[in-house]
Amino acid sequence: MFTGWMKCNEINKEARKLTYVEFPTKFVWKSNLLIWKPREIGYAIGRIHSVSPKLGEAYFLRILLNKVKGPKSFEEICTVNGEICSTFKDACYNLGLLDDDKEYIDAIKEASLSGSGFYLRFLFATMLLSNSLSKPEIVWENTWDILSDGILYNQQRLKSPGLSLNEDQLKNLTLFKIEQILLRNNSSLKIYTRMPYPDADSVSSANNRLISEELDYDIPILKNEFDRLFLALTNEQRNIFIDIMGAVKDNKGGVFFVYGYGGTGKTFLWKTISAAIRAQGEIVLNVASSGIASLLLTGGRTTHSRFIIPLTLNEDSVCRIDPDSDLASLVRKTSLIIWDEAPMVH
Repeated sequence: MFTGWMKCNEINKEARKLTYVEFPTKFVWKSNLLIWKPREIGYAIGRIHSVSPKLGEAYFLRILLNKVKGPKSFEEICTVNGEICSTFKDACYNLGLLDDDKEYIDAIKEASLSGSGFYLRFLFATMLLSNSLSKPEIVWENTWDILSDGILYNQQRLKSPGLSLNEDQLKNLTLFKIEQILLRNNSSLKIYTRMPYPDADSVSSANNRLISEELDYDIPILKNEFDRLFLALTNEQRNIFIDIMGAVKDNKGGVFFVYGYGGTGKTFLWKTISAAIRAQGEIVLNVASSGIASLLLTGGRTTHSRFIIPLTLNEDSVCRIDPDSDLASLVRKTSLIIWDEAPMVH
């Protein structure tokens, strides 16, 4: 019956003047022929069954069927001003059949004047569950900084008072909190296809004190430091820099051994590489075999303390890193390990 309506629009000029719900006033469905024929006698009105907003695209298709006249295909139902929309929802939005959600954005902003971050996230989740938002992703982008209220404070209280989170980490933790609320109500952010979804690994990283410490750098300052250091590199240092950074960027892995006498600029090169990678929000572990050498590296630690290497070694000695520990997660997330004075370890 429904596809028959579109076929009738292809061949009948009068049919193209009607919406689907208006069609029974002028046409009658012939079930034996499976076609619509012009009505000759009588009068009838059409009614489309109600559809819950929770059904998503079916709900928005129902809205369009009350507005769009004469489509010959599903693509034409989604066409607005000559442009084919990717979803029925987008078509409704472009036709002005849906609100711009400004009242919901304003409601969250107003609630932030007296409500806690937890309350605001619960409010946003309630809006999602009610399916009252035309474009949830727009509401999110305009209010995420408000919805994240209290998250940084809680992380600092649990982990470290000096902890800082970048924008992506803060967004991810906020989405994670919202997802928890939705799951308790038998829903999920996955239902809202254009809403971002929290990355579990990133949430785990944000809750990992060791990872948080290694990411706790001022990116703009690091970028300025890198620009200054890079200009001072010699040709040989620059070639080494390019090789190592290429391996990091392409995620190829590799082992590089840089040999040089004292005072030839090895530590300067380590600082340049560290600044370059950390300025991109990635992790570099700077370690050294001796305590004195580790002090010369930004964020440096002795190799023994960082990787739990036994002080007394034998042929059976191994690093005692639990695969499920925070340290193991840190190592997995690390882009580069710089090990100064590596031959000195024993």
